[in-house]
Amino acid sequence: MKRMILVLAALLLATGVVFGGGGQQQATNDKAFSLLVDHTEQHEGPGWYGLYDAIERETGIHVNLMIYPNVTANEQKNIMLSTGSYPDAMGGWIISANDVITLSAEKVIIPLENLIMNTKNIKENLQRPGIREAMTLPDGHIYSPPYTASEPLVTYNPWINKNWLDQLGLQVPTTTDQFKQALIAFRDRIPNVRGQRIIPFSGDSNNLNLGNLAGWWGQPAPGGGNNAGYFSVINGRIESTIIRPEYREMIKFFADLNRERLLDPELFTQDLATWKAKGIQGLYGVNVAYAPTDFVEVDSKVKAADPSKNPHGWVPLPVLRAPGVTNPVYRSNNGGNTLFRSQFVITDKASKAKAENIMKWLDALYDPIHSYEALAGPLGKTWQILSQKDGITVFEYFSDLFNSWPKEEQEKNDVGGYSITSLPRWRRPPAIWQRKPTPGWENEYKDTDVRDALYKPFLEPVFTPAAWLNTADAARVADLQTPIVDYVKQKQAEWVSGQANVDAEWDAYIAQLNRMGLQELLAMKRNAIKL
Repeated sequence: MKRMILVLAALLLATGVVFGGGGQQQATNDKAFSLLVDHTEQHEGPGWYGLYDAIERETGIHVNLMIYPNVTANEQKNIMLSTGSYPDAMGGWIISANDVITLSAEKVIIPLENLIMNTKNIKENLQRPGIREAMTLPDGHIYSPPYTASEPLVTYNPWINKNWLDQLGLQVPTTTDQFKQALIAFRDRIPNVRGQRIIPFSGDSNNLNLGNLAGWWGQPAPGGGNNAGYFSVINGRIESTIIRPEYREMIKFFADLNRERLLDPELFTQDLATWKAKGIQGLYGVNVAYAPTDFVEVDSKVKAADPSKNPHGWVPLPVLRAPGVTNPVYRSNNGGNTLFRSQFVITDKASKAKAENIMKWLDALYDPIHSYEALAGPLGKTWQILSQKDGITVFEYFSDLFNSWPKEEQEKNDVGGYSITSLPRWRRPPAIWQRKPTPGWENEYKDTDVRDALYKPFLEPVFTPAAWLNTADAARVADLQTPIVDYVKQKQAEWVSGQANVDAEWDAYIAQLNRMGLQELLAMKRNAIKL
């Protein structure tokens, strides 16, 4: 159903939206378009988001940005859609797979495959193995271009403070029993830090995902991405992981750690800023994060003295073995190839000519250089290409020059200031886009490489593939999955924190999940994901 048109300008201005773009031109013709997008780093005034100035100079196409902070962007998207006041395009993390399915059925967003045929970079990306299939909806159309990035094999795992282990004469744990004893040693034998009690175990409040650690008992229970709703491929079949014994054993283990005062008291309640602040103060013994540099500061002089040495003393905690478990397992990050399928859509507000220009502008974002500029800043100012031969590009950063600039100048030319990080691009793999090591840094210590090598033998043999639901199932899944996930998170927090007992409530928990539609949801997942 088409939505009624109603302009809520006063409301939009009151909620912190930033209107801006690559110049002074307004979106009044087919070579200018409006784009709603979310962004963590929201800036105002001239000099920000210079990538879009560069693309406008190349293409003559201007973008009028409607930027909201992450915390309110989704709400604003829903207001715009419900009133019909939405822009020519929408992008970023605010567009979900369910949005794509629902809005395509309502014809609010338009198919893109014919427009993509006239592009260079997006078309090339779409032709890579498995990409077109992953992007095509059951109706045969593509409504969003693929946002692909070469990523580590593993993301968000526990890291352990090796400095503390060395201080206590302990080895890195390899079993859950050894792990508990290490946490106890941290609690009892590491002195307070600046008068504050140390925290043996904590985790990134946005990406803790304790379900991954159920793999220590033989089967992880990841909950995001292709595993949304806590479903994984097990023995060639889609199964629910939150009703399995491995998940229950993980809960019991962490509830025991909590009783021993080994977990962060704010594990389930802290925001990201609080979590980071405690890490910078040096309070953590084990922490779940993308990498240690998310929560510790690295002394550049220490790193420069010997780049091959670990500069901060944190190491990846191995995939642990619980008692009686021969083959522990950890979640694989799609084999190191991350695909986001809903980062940009074009709405029916755009004329045919405008839609063609939006796709031309978007194709420029996928250009190899612009895709890297979105990560590293402007070519020739923050980095340069040294050579291009046999399909391999070698580049280097102007690190010393960049570090000499005033802080605001650095921010304008760095991640989040030169472009909006939630918009799609195609980040080429390191095998063909290679950073030249600074002399003496050829063997630089890289946390994520060390972690990937350590975890690779334990990664799940088959990762859950991406799939689109049909329109009818998509609406039903949205109704079922959100309350189920909320209930699972609620019970996990209650059980681990000691507010309730998992053994006493397990049967009632499964019964409640079934009443909430878990089996129906499982059937729809199996129908959508063909193995």
